[in-house]
Amino acid sequence: MPQQPDEIIYDRRRKRMMVQVLPGGKVVLKAPVGTSRRKINSFLEQHSSWIAEKRALMEKVAPPAQALKFVEGEMLWLAGRQYPLHLADKGAKGLVFKQGQGFFLVKTEQKNGAERLKTFYREYTRKAVTAEVNRLARQWGLQVKSIRITGAKRRWGSCSRQNSLNFSLRLAMVPPEALEYVVAHELAHTRYHDHSRAFWTFLGQMLPDYEVQRRWLKQNGLRLPDF
Repeated sequence: MPQQPDEIIYDRRRKRMMVQVLPGGKVVLKAPVGTSRRKINSFLEQHSSWIAEKRALMEKVAPPAQALKFVEGEMLWLAGRQYPLHLADKGAKGLVFKQGQGFFLVKTEQKNGAERLKTFYREYTRKAVTAEVNRLARQWGLQVKSIRITGAKRRWGSCSRQNSLNFSLRLAMVPPEALEYVVAHELAHTRYHDHSRAFWTFLGQMLPDYEVQRRWLKQNGLRLPDF
């Protein structure tokens, strides 16, 4: 008997079977309502090699993190590390970070936690990104028109034809080395507006270990929570 999936989802609208391997290695089979176990086993047998190969790959990718709830003791990401959230009876209206202690949020602002975190991340990212852009642009003689921090969830950064750079506020959560890679990547696009061999060669000159950071973002990006 072939290895069974971790979950089977029966769907009335589905006309044929399909299998997914999710981050973390979970195997999900989707099948039309009424599909027999014999047909399911036959389908799994036919795709056993693909499932095994995909599972081995996806087990290296962390599963998506749960959405934040902004409760006492919840762990929030900053610069590649996690810090506890503390709910205070009084204090500043926004979200405050204290080195060695963690994040602090006034209890009356708990329902606005997501917006307060976005504001904090936006300003943190703006400062960190601007410093890296200025340093690398000066070092490599690159020209940047503007820098904008966005709420993008799927793209870490982008560069327009006019050399305007956009960066996701979610970069506040990643290690400084990974943030540096994203900045270097987008800055390299101010010279090469494509992903040609010349672009990757230039990026390698700017940041010799960029592959390490690129891999970290691919493997860990989904671990970073939504809010």
